[in-house]
Amino acid sequence: MASVPAEFADLCGAPHFAHVVTVNRDGSPQSSPVWFRPEQVNPDGSVESVYFSTGKRFRKSLNMLREPRVAISVHDANNPYRMIEIVGVASLSARTDWDDVDEISRAYIGRDYPGKGEGSGEGWGVTVSIERVVTLDFTPGDVLDPPQPGTDLLNPPHFAHVATVSSTGQPRSSVVWHRRATGGGENDIEFWTTRATLKVFHLRRNPAIAVSIHDEANPYRYTELRGRASLTEVQDHRLLDELTPLYWKQESYPDTGEDDLSEGVVVRVETTHRVRYGE
Repeated sequence: MASVPAEFADLCGAPHFAHVVTVNRDGSPQSSPVWFRPEQVNPDGSVESVYFSTGKRFRKSLNMLREPRVAISVHDANNPYRMIEIVGVASLSARTDWDDVDEISRAYIGRDYPGKGEGSGEGWGVTVSIERVVTLDFTPGDVLDPPQPGTDLLNPPHFAHVATVSSTGQPRSSVVWHRRATGGGENDIEFWTTRATLKVFHLRRNPAIAVSIHDEANPYRYTELRGRASLTEVQDHRLLDELTPLYWKQESYPDTGEDDLSEGVVVRVETTHRVRYGE
């Protein structure tokens, strides 16, 4: 077992959104943002499990019933360069009413869940027992102002949560800068990463990829992309430099020498399916 350190425990709940990754039957990842909360909190403030609620027949529910391994990535609503990834195992318990949904809803929007309609409240309560945690707390220079509501989610300055699947079938999730790719499909995006990242290793073996992006100005508007990744090795970080002024008030990425940026990979997400919410 592992736990989210106390200094990052505030990311395990409102107002932050958890991007939950599950594995489809064909071995491809699926990613979507959810409300969540801490479940088991240790005396020192660290978090050993988190909880969210979902519908009975949602894709992620069906996936978790078959394959309980999940990944969750969260970036701070106030500082997106502070983030966590949780790797864990989901256990599902039948939900017969709206009580826990209302409780989480009140934490996020200050009132009971407004989307009940004529539904019976049946669904799943999901507890994720944490097995591994990755944290990042990076303080950038001057960043651009948050976008206006309704801007293009496939372009900066939004953040993409990239889902991949390891050789053992374990889903993983990480946060990247991204932009629309030129040519190809209308929903293709691209991002830059170093060659040594886990997502590159995963995508070389299994190019199936999913990306979820929520609106930084209105997190109830979000999209998911599913498709395949094409990888192009490069001897520079030109794409990273081109993305930098779209996120930070800098002309290019500051190469301090702490990280080897001389060799990278441009990942193009060739989108075959796009889902939109809140539009």
